[in-house]
Amino acid sequence: MKKDHLKYNKFQSQLDLPFLETPDKCLSEIFNVLDIRFGLRRDSNQKLVDLGSGTGQVIIFSAISYHIKSFGIEINQELIKEAKTRIKVIKKEKSTYRKYLKKIKLINFDFYQGNLYHFDFIYIYSLPTMQRYLKHIFLTAKKDAVIISYKYPLMDFEEVLDFKYKLESGEGEHKIIAFFYKKI
Repeated sequence: MKKDHLKYNKFQSQLDLPFLETPDKCLSEIFNVLDIRFGLRRDSNQKLVDLGSGTGQVIIFSAISYHIKSFGIEINQELIKEAKTRIKVIKKEKSTYRKYLKKIKLINFDFYQGNLYHFDFIYIYSLPTMQRYLKHIFLTAKKDAVIISYKYPLMDFEEVLDFKYKLESGEGEHKIIAFFYKKI
């Protein structure tokens, strides 16, 4: 019976958080804000996690551009395989990135059941409809961890998160919106 319950939870998690990809063009602006306003440092011991990492573009960007340990938590095994394939292709095409790509760790896991205490930066692209399930996750984050929410603000988290900055640039389909919070 317990095994069936776990399968149901995995299925429900995928319904709550469908695969939504952050466009590559947005990442440099988002990480620039992290660098300037929130103390992201190249070649540091800082750690970033992408909750629902999909095909890995956020963690690949983080590892290559900032050389920090970058973790991707993804429940869908097929998306993890795709991320691993992307990493292999990049290693072949640009051998200078190999040492940075070693800083990536992909984890097949339901992040709803995880703990975020070890991470300095937490990235999420969540639909507003699934946010009600996130409070207990953010409670596990360490004090002053920076939470980045692409496209949608995190609503009703005032007792857990302190809103710090809204990135808004571009227009129309090229518009970038990201919200930055600190764990209280």
